[in-house]
Amino acid sequence: MFLFHNQNQHQAHSVLMSTLETLPDEILMTIIRYSGDAHSLFRTYSGLNQRFNSILIDRRLHLFSELLYTNVDDVSLQYYFNSHAFQQICHQFVSLKASKNDKQLRECIRSLIISYIQEKYAQLGQEFQSNIKHFQLIRANLTDAEKNTLDSELAHAFKHLPIDVCLHDFYCSWNPYFSPESISHIKQIGPRILTQGASLQCNESDEEGLNFTMALNKWLLAKASLTEAEDRYLVDPLIQLFKTLLVSNPVLLKNRGFTRYNTSERCVHYFLIHSIYHLNYFHDSNLAVRKPMKMYWYGALLDLLFFVIHCVNYIHDEQVCLEELLSDILSMIKSSEPSTPDEIYIYATQLAILRIVIHESERTNRTLNHTHVNLYNLFKNDQLDLIRLLYSESVQVRSLCHQIKITENIVKIMIASRKKIQLLSTLLDDPLFKSWLASSDVLFIYLRRKQCKIIRHLLRLFPCLINQLDEHGNDPLLYVGLRVRGCRHRLVEFLIQMGCNVHRKNTKGESFVDALKLPRNRTLMNKLIEHEILQIEDSLTSINVNGEDC
Repeated sequence: MFLFHNQNQHQAHSVLMSTLETLPDEILMTIIRYSGDAHSLFRTYSGLNQRFNSILIDRRLHLFSELLYTNVDDVSLQYYFNSHAFQQICHQFVSLKASKNDKQLRECIRSLIISYIQEKYAQLGQEFQSNIKHFQLIRANLTDAEKNTLDSELAHAFKHLPIDVCLHDFYCSWNPYFSPESISHIKQIGPRILTQGASLQCNESDEEGLNFTMALNKWLLAKASLTEAEDRYLVDPLIQLFKTLLVSNPVLLKNRGFTRYNTSERCVHYFLIHSIYHLNYFHDSNLAVRKPMKMYWYGALLDLLFFVIHCVNYIHDEQVCLEELLSDILSMIKSSEPSTPDEIYIYATQLAILRIVIHESERTNRTLNHTHVNLYNLFKNDQLDLIRLLYSESVQVRSLCHQIKITENIVKIMIASRKKIQLLSTLLDDPLFKSWLASSDVLFIYLRRKQCKIIRHLLRLFPCLINQLDEHGNDPLLYVGLRVRGCRHRLVEFLIQMGCNVHRKNTKGESFVDALKLPRNRTLMNKLIEHEILQIEDSLTSINVNGEDC
């Protein structure tokens, strides 16, 4: 009965597909578009045949704009559609095969989002450069007296915007209220800068009153986290306000705010990154009433962060640098297996931001002096996808990983538990990490820590490592005899089975036979005899390995 039911379902599905195939593209598009959201449509129809794949990527369906949470008439989206990167992504979608496992589809969607974010970042860079050149040209033609007057008027307008916020706490989690009057005032600030040449000058620290960082938190980030509406009429003017203020004075990025009741001060980017990676206002500790951030607000914060990154590159300041941005991102990002459309988009954009900051650091030759601390934390938290991203995208990270001290610390982290050792085994099987974790230097770290399981796995993958020597000419067997303490007989047995020569000598003329004569190796020798790994005469002049005279 069950088999008969399944056969009927299969026949009905075949009839439906045959019927759909006879319809013109325009009618088929209409039917498809009204049968679900973009994600479900790609899951249902992608891979059925070439025609369905081509229809799904047709721009008239607007599925890509839905996946990218962007209006169909958005200028940046149209610019992206004309890019070479988008054409490559389309080819991936067209090439999708039907499968019960939608891993390939998820990878295509993630690639689409990351590619779009990178293009959008480039567009905002052009906007930043164009606006700042225009502003500087106007500013250069002003007298000092005119500059002072305009700057004073702008500072007064900024500090007295009619916005209803909490007056008792610098960073109270109060949903600010913006009246039509306040939005009108916000819109008037832009022309003061881009038309007249005014520049905002305000205190670096919020201890001295309202500054750029405090305004960003109280007006934008608190609102983004606490509002239940998209408020598009408000989002766009607010984002434009902060972007324009940065054009007037990029050094505003050095304005600082307290992260938690005066415990520490952080610059502008920290608070933006916190909102994007934690999806909440940093000062909002009431988890019980927290609402998901609206996606339009989330997209607006992305735009502002990209503008900030371009601004960081522009000012070249040690207090606000790409290394600090990278460190903050790595301390907040978490590996994820997103399932809902919102989660998929958010995690892909978080990865895209990380890639952008890495690439900017590489492009501008910024030194990542303290990244190893974040790297350790990624290994401690088993965040394999982030480890792969960092290692594959950053020359500096690869250089850090190949430093012996840092490698040893990472190995120490990865042998702390069985779960971690399993992760290490996974990395050893990955071609990306072959030149690092399968190197001779790392082999001797494994030996020193007596990681028998990892050593077995490694030497079976790369048998040639058995002939590697350390700086004193010790092969793995002699290294274990001279440099490693404790119970080692099973490790010695394996190394001998893999082909280590017990008579091979190092630069000091010492062999494994000589090492066995040392008083500290008496227990090792007894274990080797007890387990019949070696047969040794009392004088140690004759050694028999597995029945063969040595």
